[in-house]
Amino acid sequence: MKITFCGAAGTVTGSSHLVEANGLRVLLDCGLFQGSREIDERNRSPFPFDPASLDFVLLSHAHLDHAGLLPRLVHDGFTGRILCTPPTAAIAKLMLADSAHLQVEEAAYRTRKAKRRGEAGTPPLYDMDDVLRTADLFQPIPGYGDLVDLGKGLSCVFHDAGHILGSACIELRTSNGRLLFSGDLGNRHQPIVRDPSTPPHVDVVLVESTYGDRVHRSIEDSIAELRDAIHDVIPGGGNVLVPSFALERAQEVLYELFLLWTRHDLPQCRIYLDSPLATSTTRVFERFPDYFDDEGRKVFSQRPNPFDFPLLHYAQTTDESKQINAQPGGNVIIAGSGMCTGGRILHHLRYNLWNAAAGVVFVGYQAVGTLGRNLVEGTKSVHLFGEEVAVRAKVWTVNGFSSHADQPILMDWIGKAKPRDLFLVHGESASQKALQSKIQSDLGIVPRIPAWKETVTV
Repeated sequence: MKITFCGAAGTVTGSSHLVEANGLRVLLDCGLFQGSREIDERNRSPFPFDPASLDFVLLSHAHLDHAGLLPRLVHDGFTGRILCTPPTAAIAKLMLADSAHLQVEEAAYRTRKAKRRGEAGTPPLYDMDDVLRTADLFQPIPGYGDLVDLGKGLSCVFHDAGHILGSACIELRTSNGRLLFSGDLGNRHQPIVRDPSTPPHVDVVLVESTYGDRVHRSIEDSIAELRDAIHDVIPGGGNVLVPSFALERAQEVLYELFLLWTRHDLPQCRIYLDSPLATSTTRVFERFPDYFDDEGRKVFSQRPNPFDFPLLHYAQTTDESKQINAQPGGNVIIAGSGMCTGGRILHHLRYNLWNAAAGVVFVGYQAVGTLGRNLVEGTKSVHLFGEEVAVRAKVWTVNGFSSHADQPILMDWIGKAKPRDLFLVHGESASQKALQSKIQSDLGIVPRIPAWKETVTV
């Protein structure tokens, strides 16, 4: 079995790993690189394989850093099947359509600027035609735990990763052993989704290491911190901004705000979900209650529920989004993007960061080089829409909402898988080295940290 680490090797984003076994070529994920300009440029690098030579893509989940380069893969010649869970197929199509829209808009903007300099513009990574052709290749699997025959003695099984709705750890069964790819392994006791399933015993493991160097705060402590931020800001007339990923995190925040409301533990406020993509994704959630945990199914079986209660308002159009900032203070505004790299949150930051009465609550991972990471690290000013904006708003980081496993969960999961060969992917250097040391000392396994485009035989 041969593995080429095509992304998320030495970085958190760009998840993509080529496995060659039994005469077949299978790509695990095909994600977008996100972060610094240097990392972003990798999205335009040639794939380290011929896309037309691939037999399958096995997709762990619908986040763009795992699925966001699929349309480019198709544009460059891939015509095989994309296997994933039913919720992942439904959500990925929404995510990729939104990504294509942004790619085309950004390319048009760059081209206009280039023409003024007398230069040629840069085309988008892909467009809506590429997304539509990609959508035709999705083939949902029957469900978790079902054996899917890929041919030539190769098969796969999707296990619940507990990360987001429909997320999976992917097991490949070959004639020479078993490989398990964690995808993004989930935190425990998250709202809506179930906990990660127990991994099977395998020979080779590729495991994410995003939070391999830390222990998350409990979800109860994190909910309390979110509550305290709202109680701190709203009575003073400020707005609470929650930069949020459209998929899962926005829905989880709504879930917890709803529970606070039912307990009469929110100050008088308005809650806005200002993201057409998050709104569409929320509607997809309602189609797959069988993938919820027991509590989630109970909460969503009635009205009102976290996606439909009196304080909640959906802002779909640009005009509706603008109207939020025309309102008096006292709003909780959930908007994308989660790392503040684009989207409507940038406009809300522009209107609120300078205001000492306002607050920003980060509930997700902030990659190196992003505006979100700069705000978390205490920058005093930011550049938004051609002007410098002072940062006077209070900033909270609530990491217990993380949908990624922390070090104890990763250690437990790896220990149960009992691999012979272990590779750490999807993490920054500090977290990977800390996890590597912990695994070696506690489990007696010597993990390897592969380099981008490195190939190994196991």
